[in-house]
Amino acid sequence: MPKNDVSPALTAEANFYAAVVESSDDAIIEISLDAIIVKWNKGAEQIYGYTAKEAIGQPASLIIPKDRAGKISKSLAVTQKGESVANHETQRLHKNGKLIDVSLRMSPIWDASEKIIGTATIARDITESKKALFYARSVIEAGLDPMITISPEGKVTDVNEATVHITGVPREKLIGSDFMNYFTDKEEALQGNQQVFKEGFIREYPLTIRHISGALTDVLYNASVYKDDKGNVFGAIAAVRDITDRKKVDEQLHETSAYARSFVEASLDPLFIISPEGKITGVNHATEEITGVTREWLIDTDFFTYFTEPRKARDGYRQVLKKGEVRDYPLSIHHASGNITDVSFNASVYKDAIGKVHGIFAMARDVTDTKQLSLYSRSLIEASLDPLITISPEGKIMDVNEATIRIFGVSREKIIGTDFLNYFTEPQKAREGYEQIFKEGSIADYPLTIKSLDGKLTDVLYNASVYKDDKGNVLGVTGVARDNTKVKKATEEIASTSKEMEAFSGSASHDLRAPLRVIDGFAQMLVEDYADKLDDQGKEIVTNIRTSAAQMRKLIDDLLVFSRLGSQEIKKEYVAMGPLATEVCAELKQAVPKRNVACTIQKLSDSRGDKDTLRLVWTNLLSNAIKYTGPREQAVIEVGSKDEKESITYYVKDNGVGFDMKDVSKLFNVFERLHGVEEFEGTGMGLANVKRIVERHGGTVWAEGKFGEGATFYFSLPKINSAPKTGHLWRK
Repeated sequence: MPKNDVSPALTAEANFYAAVVESSDDAIIEISLDAIIVKWNKGAEQIYGYTAKEAIGQPASLIIPKDRAGKISKSLAVTQKGESVANHETQRLHKNGKLIDVSLRMSPIWDASEKIIGTATIARDITESKKALFYARSVIEAGLDPMITISPEGKVTDVNEATVHITGVPREKLIGSDFMNYFTDKEEALQGNQQVFKEGFIREYPLTIRHISGALTDVLYNASVYKDDKGNVFGAIAAVRDITDRKKVDEQLHETSAYARSFVEASLDPLFIISPEGKITGVNHATEEITGVTREWLIDTDFFTYFTEPRKARDGYRQVLKKGEVRDYPLSIHHASGNITDVSFNASVYKDAIGKVHGIFAMARDVTDTKQLSLYSRSLIEASLDPLITISPEGKIMDVNEATIRIFGVSREKIIGTDFLNYFTEPQKAREGYEQIFKEGSIADYPLTIKSLDGKLTDVLYNASVYKDDKGNVLGVTGVARDNTKVKKATEEIASTSKEMEAFSGSASHDLRAPLRVIDGFAQMLVEDYADKLDDQGKEIVTNIRTSAAQMRKLIDDLLVFSRLGSQEIKKEYVAMGPLATEVCAELKQAVPKRNVACTIQKLSDSRGDKDTLRLVWTNLLSNAIKYTGPREQAVIEVGSKDEKESITYYVKDNGVGFDMKDVSKLFNVFERLHGVEEFEGTGMGLANVKRIVERHGGTVWAEGKFGEGATFYFSLPKINSAPKTGHLWRK
């Protein structure tokens, strides 16, 4: 036979392997021994942006980022020794200059004489998978409520920052721990979680979360299981509302051509070679793994046998024969063990030299992870009790949850793709908030009013942040709207009630003082005008009357102060706590010149709040310390502070009579006294006023003591760079 003659069999084989390469969505490139690109398929054109004409003949460094040039040289050296470079994630350079995340495998290419003639590289674009991962995390973090994902075994698998805040436990320690550990009633939490997995959901389930500091938070627990599209439960997603986030191929297929075998076996996806009659004539190792059937058994069997819907698989096969190819055709492969794998099929015919179809080359892309991630993201969105929206950089709505559909009064299909601004009474204000998110990265408690389709208005506070990929590119915005209607109405009602109470308190205190003045006046007349007619017992009675009247006046004054503190506006100003405490202590010491009082004031951190009412806090705490150290020869009082993460804790410590810790719950109640008036004077209002003032500043109060050994009173205030708790009145 003449040297240049090529047998039809070899031509058909060459065409077949050309179809193998061209039908792949992955970038398949052949690189020569001197690192020059010699083959470039359509997948490479799609992923890297260069046409085959532009790429072939260029050095392999064409698509290599500068910082990875050394690594590719080392990898090529490995393949030229006859070894493969295992699948690994790396980056490649697109024609437009952007970096692309890829999963890459490199294998040596042999000719028929088993001589290495180059390197085959197969790269899969994993950019979208990474974006989906960042999207899911953003959805978790966008929730204003603590959100937790829980495994069927009850282990925490993911949390958002709100969960870290409410438990005080870092994310690293939360992940993998028992879900029920963070509730006061573990058994109750366990039963609730079991109900979720039994019934599929739970609503408004009351529990109490314990912070590591001991602080308790009452919550309503809402949860639902999340599943794949076949109904397999993967876990549960819970949101708590305070009512106080394929196996890879590494085998070689023994084919007649060592050159083509390098490409076929290097594929990450299952590959099927099918005859025009629908019989399998060839597979790779990934096909064996996804079906659970050996290569020997697969060969010569019907292609349709290995799918959950054989008729649909046959229809797809016929489309390939009719049209020449099919793209992204959805099917599900069933494994011999019963497991199901969702795949997307891409297939094309391959022909001989005269154009006769010899068969079909089909590639199955495992889309299970992508579908599960999509379902996971959807579950996270729907778990939010508040309306949640994701918005594109162009301001178009990309996704919403059921709460958004209800508040807009529009179906999801009609919402998706519309302008975000269209659903607010003030579109320009909504636009300004949206622009602020892109400028600053987030926005908090931005007031807007939603107008539903039927005209209903809902006041909301918007919280939103951008979500990005791992290179910092903004992919969109996730926003959550908290219905503020009831809060606004309640605030107005409280303000109205406070005004009425203040007016009543003023009137009542005036009406109560009048008869006391009369009683005291008559008692004084008895002392001044009838002293000579009163015996010692009578004088003592008159003295008791005057003392009781004075005590009653003091009590009325304290009650009036207590009442006003509940409605008084808290000014927001810088307060130098050290000088303020020092000044109060000096004034109180002057009032007891005969007492030996040692008052040590440590360096105090400055705070923010109402100076006049904070002065009253120091006055009450320090006067108590001086009063209850009365029996001591020397009163020892210490004042200090300690900076916490989000707050400052101040304390007043004394060596006085102390108290029994079993009575600690009574200390800050109105009229509660642990000692009689005959022991220590007072009305029982001082510490109640302290508690009210501190709580109005967004802080807390508590005390520690031991009977006969002294006491320490604490109060905490938000740091200057921290916002006070919601609901406290600040005047800017």
